[in-house]
Amino acid sequence: MSSAKLAAVASLAAISLAGCGAIHVKPAAQTGSSAAVSRGRVNDPRTSPNDHIQCLRQKHLEVRKVGTTGLQIGAAPYGPYVRFTPTPGAAQANQIAGRDPGAEVIGSALVFPQRASDQMLKEVEDCIAHGVSG
Repeated sequence: MSSAKLAAVASLAAISLAGCGAIHVKPAAQTGSSAAVSRGRVNDPRTSPNDHIQCLRQKHLEVRKVGTTGLQIGAAPYGPYVRFTPTPGAAQANQIAGRDPGAEVIGSALVFPQRASDQMLKEVEDCIAHGVSG
């Protein structure tokens, strides 16, 4: 196979795979809905695939969403703060590069203990680790 053909095939494969991702596509609109057909939505790492917020609330911890990927447990700056990264590798890279000093990596999450008690931190770690493999 010539290098031109190989480059064309590789480019086509790259373009095809670039469309893959973590989205839920609903090809048909609901009756009476004004939502556009075939619009996807990106999973919220705080609630999908495992609902970390629900787990924290079941442990009677006050939790609120911060931005698009963060969770504040309890009052800042005392309670732990959790920030989700796109992948576990990204979380590890942030920690290794020193961009997030003091953070603990749990899967794709960076957990900042702040001034939380050991008991609270254990409950937070248990909920964030729920569903993490490896």
